[in-house]
Amino acid sequence: MFDRFAWSVALRNLRYNLGKTLLMMGVVAVSVTLIIFLGALIGGLQRRLIASVTGAIPHVVVRQPERVPLSVADAAAAPDGPLYAGERIRLERQKRKIEDWPFWLARLQRFGPDVAAVSPVVEGQGFMSRGARRQGVAVVGVIPERHNAVVDIQSKLVTGRFFGLNAGEVALGYKLADEFSLRLGDKVRLVSIEGNAGTYTVAGIFDSGFAAVDGGTLYLTLRDGQTLFGVGTAVTSIGLKLGDIFGADAMARRLALQVPYETRSWMEDNQSLLSGLRAQSQSSNLIVGFTILGAGFGIASMLIMSVMSQLREIGILKAMGANRRQITAVFAVEGMLLSLLGGAAGAVQGSALCLWLAGFRTTASATGRLVETFPVDLGPALILGSIAIAVGIGFLASLYPAWRAARINPIDVIRGA
Repeated sequence: MFDRFAWSVALRNLRYNLGKTLLMMGVVAVSVTLIIFLGALIGGLQRRLIASVTGAIPHVVVRQPERVPLSVADAAAAPDGPLYAGERIRLERQKRKIEDWPFWLARLQRFGPDVAAVSPVVEGQGFMSRGARRQGVAVVGVIPERHNAVVDIQSKLVTGRFFGLNAGEVALGYKLADEFSLRLGDKVRLVSIEGNAGTYTVAGIFDSGFAAVDGGTLYLTLRDGQTLFGVGTAVTSIGLKLGDIFGADAMARRLALQVPYETRSWMEDNQSLLSGLRAQSQSSNLIVGFTILGAGFGIASMLIMSVMSQLREIGILKAMGANRRQITAVFAVEGMLLSLLGGAAGAVQGSALCLWLAGFRTTASATGRLVETFPVDLGPALILGSIAIAVGIGFLASLYPAWRAARINPIDVIRGA
């Protein structure tokens, strides 16, 4: 892109004016540090907000839809569809079951590369009792190893185990365990709203970080859940975890075209959170944009000063035969080199700052579980993107000073000298 003459003169100028070179690199480095710091911090905050909503639920849920009565006109428009007469029927969740779930489980797992994990679930409401104490709880029957890929429980255990739950064993939240003074090996009695009952042994206690889950949810084996809620060999829903959580709506729509059940994404129930995240992203983009603009003006102004301080040298170069294109290339190379070196320095500083902040921990709950004080989302894309932005801005900022240098009349400069 640039000839040897441009590189040679540009490197000589940068070495000769070392103080000015370091100052210009510092302007770029500070700008890139701010871009990386703000981007990583805002990205980490968004990650934490999303995790606070989606950490305890699947990204997409497949379940039996409600039965909705059709009018005569609706029936005429869809003669092949089912016809339900009377009032809208809201089936209890444990009655909205999927009988052929093994077939759909295999198909959903192979539905596309975005599907990271699939888990069959039997869930419903029940009552847990121990002695004279009784409380309503959410009971979830799962295959622990498979379900953990959708909703992580194993890594959040306070004591005991989640993997390898046996028949007659449960894992429950630490708040629920504290309220009933439960420890590993203690017995609890569960009664479903259908009247089925069973006695279970506490095999694990977890701290998910979600108050509603820790204070009112129990996990047991899939077979125990089917027995407790009387669904036979069926399940009440199938949960999916996606690689891209923001693709949940699109995935739910795609599944709805091929699966004869209702498909619902987490995004449908969290519109206010999504609006807040979009507003936060727009604010972040504005801040980064103004930072980039400031860096561009700083580079441009310093390059203009460099041109004005080198008028005599530029005039001599033109008198010796350098053409406008070569003079323009000299200052374009200077701008790009300054931005590249400053951007690399800023990337190191910004990354080090983010990693330092990420090391801080605070106690998040009564169990003593530690969480990040400053959530940081630092990745190669952010670092390399910031350097690329710096180089691009440096090149654009150098165009006007380069144009000014190329238009200098060597005779006027030499006479003035």
